Amino acid sequence: MGKPFTIGTAEAKAGSIQYGELQLFQHPTGHMEFLPVVIVQGAEDGPCLWLTAAIHGNEHSGPLVLHRLIDEALVAQLEGTIVAIPALSPAGLRTEKRVPYHDTKDPNRLWPDGKPEKAPDAERTPASVLERAYARLFEQITETADYLIDFHNAWPHSIPFAFLDRVLFRLGPKEAERRKEAEQLSNTMIEMLEAFGHTIIREYPVKHYFDSELHRSTSAAVLLLARKPAFTVELGTQLMPMPSILEAAVAGTRNVLRWAGMLPGSMEKIEGIQVVDPGFPVHRSRALRAVEPCIADVHVQSGDIIHAGDALADLRDIWGRPLEKPVLVAEHDGIVLSPAEGILFNAGETIIYTAIKDETPLVCPYPEDYFKPEEGKQN
Repeated sequence: MGKPFTIGTAEAKAGSIQYGELQLFQHPTGHMEFLPVVIVQGAEDGPCLWLTAAIHGNEHSGPLVLHRLIDEALVAQLEGTIVAIPALSPAGLRTEKRVPYHDTKDPNRLWPDGKPEKAPDAERTPASVLERAYARLFEQITETADYLIDFHNAWPHSIPFAFLDRVLFRLGPKEAERRKEAEQLSNTMIEMLEAFGHTIIREYPVKHYFDSELHRSTSAAVLLLARKPAFTVELGTQLMPMPSILEAAVAGTRNVLRWAGMLPGSMEKIEGIQVVDPGFPVHRSRALRAVEPCIADVHVQSGDIIHAGDALADLRDIWGRPLEKPVLVAEHDGIVLSPAEGILFNAGETIIYTAIKDETPLVCPYPEDYFKPEEGKQN
């Protein structure tokens, strides 16, 4: 028999699909913001996989992946439990906005960071209602989840891919033990991502990872703090989901279930999408930027393998005259994730999103000062 537990009003029941709501917070207008919850539990006990989507309201593929995945046929074969949250940011989804109207910060940077609690300070801006709600949800994920996949969309013309985060460990006492645990967790992450079967892109190296607050994303918080294998999937187009990408993501998710011992049968072949292996590990990069205002004529496509020195785009002014530096050149070996939208770029804007050759370790220590209490720092 499956393990009984509840998430909001949804109660896990062996051999069934259960639906419910998890209250997040009350709006000043009186209505309640809630998360839709689906709990799928097989007749036999097994691991628990959380599937979350739409924390960015303009990224619409994730909910459809969950809807296509979950049906009675899945329940009949499932060993263990799936907890699905089709919309982590309902307000963002309603308005098709990355950041919901009731917050000012990217919701995928609001999850717990593991730092010591700050001393009470009436002048400090407190955590938002959404951040506090995610902290409560994180406790339930930690208590119940064995694995997590968080579904996103990248850019309109992007290949679909999955992020492999670095696993961090604390310095100091038991450092060797912590490093060994991190290495084991990283190896499990690699196995899980290989089962998913999409292009694997490593996250930024540690400094930029923290500068971008990616350690506070949904999957990173589960990985780094709960120490559960978790990853983010980027499914290409945003407001216009592509059926081939959806089907590949559903097949990849079923393959993760098989890898975890939750579904029987052979691994499915991932079809209908481009899966790129340049022959070396890569991490994401936004460094191919305009150095001055320009019109960019890009000559590469999503999924292309590139090499340092390759000419990737011609750069001109509005009259068509070449700029002083007329060609955008690749600085590293890697792959093209997606050209940016449009042809007009201001200085500093990314023209081509890439993943470049990664030569930094997957298992790294936290920055030395990360866990030191912050004093007197105002938001």
